[in-house]
Amino acid sequence: MKARLMSSIPVALIATFETMASAQQTVILVRHAEIQGSAMAEPKGLPLTEAGEARAKRLAALLKDAGISAIYVTDFVRTRETAAPLARELNKDPVVLAKGDPQMLVEKLRTEHGGQTVLLVGHTDTLPGLAKALGHPAEIKIEPQDFGNLFVVTTRGGGSPVLLRLRY
Repeated sequence: MKARLMSSIPVALIATFETMASAQQTVILVRHAEIQGSAMAEPKGLPLTEAGEARAKRLAALLKDAGISAIYVTDFVRTRETAAPLARELNKDPVVLAKGDPQMLVEKLRTEHGGQTVLLVGHTDTLPGLAKALGHPAEIKIEPQDFGNLFVVTTRGGGSPVLLRLRY
């Protein structure tokens, strides 16, 4: 019972932000889950560990009722695998994009998903730039071994967005 209550709190918070924002956009940013690593491996091809697969399933359980209308991932195996359980749950195909200019991605999100809730699975070197491109004024730092952050960014007309930093 306690676990069910605790897992519903972030969804309730997201729903509250959506209500406050009315027709404004909410972007949920998460880093990919834990990966299998090797100095010899191709960085784009690194898959998730068992712990990473379990975290991806927790993310799906957490966000399945959050009203997500689109899922974006980079062209790395680990971001696709992190989003896969939620994409299956929602019956949505993730949009795969190359790592690139965060401002261009934010413009795409605003144009194609204004007023919607969107999940974006990225990396330690992309999420801070995306939060900044979404208008969050403070620098976000994600440690290399930290895979549990979930950032909920809700835009506000004319001001800095509201940013909620959660752990999952």
